[in-house]
Amino acid sequence: NKLCSLKSELDRKELEDKLNSEKIDVTLPATKIKVGCVHPITRIINEVEDLFISMGYDVLEGPEVESDLYNFEMLNLPKGHPARDTQDSFYITDDTLLRTQTSPVQVRTMLANTEKTPIRVICPGKTYRKDNDDATHSHQFTQIEGLVVDENISMADLKGTLEIFAKKMFGEKREIRFRPSYFPFTEPSIEVDVTCFNCKGKGCNICKNTGWIEILGAGMVHPNVLNMCGYDSNKYTGFAFGIGPERIAMLKYGISDIRNFYTNDIRFLHEFDKLEKED
Repeated sequence: NKLCSLKSELDRKELEDKLNSEKIDVTLPATKIKVGCVHPITRIINEVEDLFISMGYDVLEGPEVESDLYNFEMLNLPKGHPARDTQDSFYITDDTLLRTQTSPVQVRTMLANTEKTPIRVICPGKTYRKDNDDATHSHQFTQIEGLVVDENISMADLKGTLEIFAKKMFGEKREIRFRPSYFPFTEPSIEVDVTCFNCKGKGCNICKNTGWIEILGAGMVHPNVLNMCGYDSNKYTGFAFGIGPERIAMLKYGISDIRNFYTNDIRFLHEFDKLEKED
């Protein structure tokens, strides 16, 4: 009996010591867990998508490996066209390449619309061009292209749409202006500027003392593109625009080097934690 009593006491003490050594103080503060945040480019894309969805647009995507037919020829850029030189491309075969723009999605959308009903879409995605990476250029970047096709679409519709976009992204007091430009797939073509958010149009080093900052290219869809996609250009018109999320993010958040978006520096990305919490 005495041995049994001693054994029980030893077992109890052993268990008590084990519990004391393994106990957890639940009142101690927890270890901080590092979490990620929404990437600034993703933030811009989400904002643009939300805006245009609220305006009745659909969001469409397409393949990043594209045929020369959809990437160039159907966009009024036949083989040998000099404008192809400005989009130095990554060709996989003679007729296959990494897309240089998201415009092929617009072509695919118009071709798939066999009933030729009105179209109102935006097409976000990655694009690729041979370029020397520096503070303002990258061989891989993102684009959001928009397309509207219907009867009686005019340049006024395009301007109204882009004014709403500029005010949403840069503030209600922003104004825009159109400057003549050239793109093979639009006619007339324009570059779009917004009043400088830093100096409010008075002139500073950011806007090179002009009071304006270029934000995107746009124009009325070229009749050749409409005809090749099965639309009667005598009946239908449309407008298209191309937004660079990297450029919008650099202007909106004051980022000076485009490479910051792709180096995955956690210190840079965490600068957007506060923005995410404010949202």
